[in-house]
Amino acid sequence: MSVVVARQSRSIPTLVLGLAAFLIFYRLGAPSLWLDEAAAPLNASLPVSAILELSQSLEEHPPLFYLLLKAFLTLGKNDFIVRLLPALAGLGCVALVMAVGTRLFSRPVGLAAAALWLAMPQDLWLSRMARPYSLWLFFYLCALYFLAGFLKDGRLRSIWGLLASAALMVATHYLSFPLLAAMGCCLLLVPPLARPRSRMPAVLLYAAGCAGITAAAYFGLIRASQTPALIAASDETMADAARAVGEALLGVLYLFEIPLARLLVALAAGLGFWALLRADRRSFTLLAILTLVPLGLLVALGKATGLYARHLSGLGIPIALAMASGLGCLPRLSPRLPAVTVAVLALAALGPLLWHRDRFYAVGSYQVPIIGNNYKLAAAGIAGLFGPATVVSFGNAFYGNVVSWYLAQSPRPNAVDNPGLTPDDRTATLLFAAGGHWGYLAESADDFDARIGRGAVRHQIETSTVLALSVPRDPVRRIPALPGRAGLPMGYRDFFATANIARGVRHHQNARGPAIIPIQNDAQGQVRAVFALNAPPEPQEIRINVLFDNTGQDNTLAALVRFDDEPPTSHPLSTGYDATHQRQIALRRDAPYTTLTVDLLLRATSRTPTLAGGSQETLRLTGLEAFFCPARDAAACLDSAERHLTASLLANYLEERFSPTTDATQAGLPAERDNIATVPDSRLGEWSARTPADPSRPGVIRLTLATSRDRLSFFPRVGQDGMVRIWATHPNGGRRLLFALQNLTDRWTPISARYEFIVPDWLKDQEAVVDLELTGRWSQVWTLGDALLF
Repeated sequence: MSVVVARQSRSIPTLVLGLAAFLIFYRLGAPSLWLDEAAAPLNASLPVSAILELSQSLEEHPPLFYLLLKAFLTLGKNDFIVRLLPALAGLGCVALVMAVGTRLFSRPVGLAAAALWLAMPQDLWLSRMARPYSLWLFFYLCALYFLAGFLKDGRLRSIWGLLASAALMVATHYLSFPLLAAMGCCLLLVPPLARPRSRMPAVLLYAAGCAGITAAAYFGLIRASQTPALIAASDETMADAARAVGEALLGVLYLFEIPLARLLVALAAGLGFWALLRADRRSFTLLAILTLVPLGLLVALGKATGLYARHLSGLGIPIALAMASGLGCLPRLSPRLPAVTVAVLALAALGPLLWHRDRFYAVGSYQVPIIGNNYKLAAAGIAGLFGPATVVSFGNAFYGNVVSWYLAQSPRPNAVDNPGLTPDDRTATLLFAAGGHWGYLAESADDFDARIGRGAVRHQIETSTVLALSVPRDPVRRIPALPGRAGLPMGYRDFFATANIARGVRHHQNARGPAIIPIQNDAQGQVRAVFALNAPPEPQEIRINVLFDNTGQDNTLAALVRFDDEPPTSHPLSTGYDATHQRQIALRRDAPYTTLTVDLLLRATSRTPTLAGGSQETLRLTGLEAFFCPARDAAACLDSAERHLTASLLANYLEERFSPTTDATQAGLPAERDNIATVPDSRLGEWSARTPADPSRPGVIRLTLATSRDRLSFFPRVGQDGMVRIWATHPNGGRRLLFALQNLTDRWTPISARYEFIVPDWLKDQEAVVDLELTGRWSQVWTLGDALLF
C-alpha cells in the first residue's frame, strides 16, 4: 500500500502541472483581446519612460506588469505572446499553491489545494488574460511561501523574502495593501513553531518594510496619478461595500453565475474551516486571517466601487488550502487524498473544456460590449474591406488603437502600412468604423448619412459598424487670380477629397472639431497640399497659416515648402507642449512658378500618453490655408491673412479652451485666500493667473461650494514639481481629496487646458467648504474674475 501511495505522490504533481499547463496554454491566442485586456499590449508598446508616466498619471495600475510585458513583446505581437507572461505566471501559481500547502500542511494537502484552485476557474481565467492579476497572484504566493517558512522555522531571513515579494506585489497591483495587512496580522497572532521569540522582531521588521514600500509607492506613483481621485470617489456605506464584496467573493468561489456550483464550493470551504477549527486551530487562525482581514478592510473603509472577483482572487488561495487541509483532517479521507485530488482534477478539466468551453477557448470568449467587444474579428473584417486608396477612421480613439494593433498584424494592406492617398488616386474609399461609441463625427449610421452624405455602404462586423464611402478626388488647389486664398478643408470627406497626399494619418473628430492625427506613435504622418497658380505670374508675398493642437511632450510638426521641382525649404512649426495653436510661414517669391507644394509632417511621440496605447490625439492638424498676395498691392491681402490667423488663434486658444464668459456659470466664489498672488503679466481678456505668493508654502483659495452638477471644471497649470489639489470637507468633518495634478517634467502643462473632477454625491446640493491648494513655485490656477470652478 505504501508503494502505491509513493507512486501516486510522484505522479500526481506531474498530473496537476501537466493539466494546468494544458488548460492554460490550449488555444491561448484564440480569444480576442477584450476591452481592459487590450490596454496591456498597447501600454507595453510605449517607451519605458512613457509607461512610467502613464502609471504616474492616467493608469490606476502600477507599471511592473507593463514593463515585463514589454520584454515579452520582443518575441512577437500576436495574442499568444501577449498572454504568455500571465500564462507562465498562472502556471507558476499552481506550483506555488502546491509548495505553500506542502510547507503549511503536507505534500498531499498541497496537491489537493492546487487541484481545488484549478477547479475554481477564476484563477484559470486570469492566467489566460493579458492583465496583471496572475502575476500579482504569483508574487502573493511567493510572499505566502516565505510566510509559511517563517511560521515553520522562525528565521528572519524569510521576512526579507516576504518583503521582497510584497514590494513586487505592490508594483503589480495596489490592492496588495489589504493582503499585506492580513499577512502582518498572521505574523502578529500566529507564533512560529521554532524560535517563538523571533515573532516580535519579525513583526517590527515587516512593519518597517511595508511602511517603506507604501511610502515609495505613494510618493513615486500614487500621489500624482488618478488613483487618489478613484479612491476618494469610492465612498460607500458599509452595507453597500459589504454587498459589493460579497458579490465579488461569489465569483472567487466559482467564476460563473451558477448558484449550485457556488453553493457547493462555499459549503466545502465552510466544512474545511470547521474541520481545521476542531483539529488544528493554529492553521485555522492563519487561513481565517488571510481570508477575512482583506474583506473586513474593504467593507470597513467603504472602498468597494468597481470591485470584481478578479480583485479578490487572492482569497481563492486560503480558501483552497482550507478545503484541502480540512479534507486532510478527516480520518477517513486523509489516506484517500490523492484519489480525491485526481477526482477534483477531472472536474477542473471538465469545466473549461466542456461546460464553459465558449467562455475560455472561443474567439469571442471575452466579449464585453463596451466601445467594441471583438476587436480581432472587427480588424479582420475591416482589413477585408481595404483596397487601393483606402483610409480608415474611428469613432473612438481607444477602439481605433486596438483595431490598428490587430491591423498591423494582418497580412493584407491595412491602416498602418498602407501607403495612403497619392496624387494619382482619382477616388478615395473612406471607411468609418464605430464600435459601441460613435464619437463626435456622427451619432449613428443614419446620422452619418445625414451629415456626411448618402451613399455609404454599411458593413456589420461583429458589434462594429463600418461605413464605406467612395469620394471623388481633386488633389490640387487652384488659384485662378491674385490675390487668392485656398486651403485644405478639415471635414471628413472634404479633406480626403482635396489632400494631395495623406499618408500615415487619419481623421479625428472630438468636441473641439475635426482634425487630422497620426495613425501611430513615433511614426511620421504626412499631409500634402498642392496649390496651382493659374493667374499670370508676378512677384508675390505668400502666407501659409497652419493651425494645430500640440499638447504632447516632444511632439513635432514641421513643413516642407517647395516651388515646382526646386529643393524644398524646411520650416519647423511646433514642438510640444505648445500653447500657441498656430504658426504662419511667410514667403517672398519673385520668380515665376507653376505649383506650390506644402508637406506637413506630423510626429506624435510616446512621451505624453493620454490613453492606453497612444498619444496620437495630442497632435492634431486643425487647418491649413495659403494666401497669395501680389507684391505690388499686398497690404490688404496680408492683413486678411493676419486677421484669419488671429481669429483662428482666438477660436482654438481661448474660446474652446477657456469657458466663454457667457457660459461660465460660477459654482462658487472664493471666501478666503491664504498666500495667493496674481501672476504678473499673465492675463488673457478677463482671465488671470493666481499662484502662491510665497512658493515655500502652499497657497490656498477657500470657497463655499453649492452645486448640483456631476462634474466641475477649472483651469490649473503646473510646471516642474508644481502641484494643484482640490480638497473638500466631508459632512463627517474629514477632508477628502477630489483632484490632484502634479507635473514631474521640465515643461509647463498647456495654458488654459481644462480639467474636470467628479463631484461626489455627498457634496451635491448642499454647501460645503472646498480648498484649492497650489504647491510650489510653478503652480497656477486661471480664474475668470473671481470665478474659479465652472
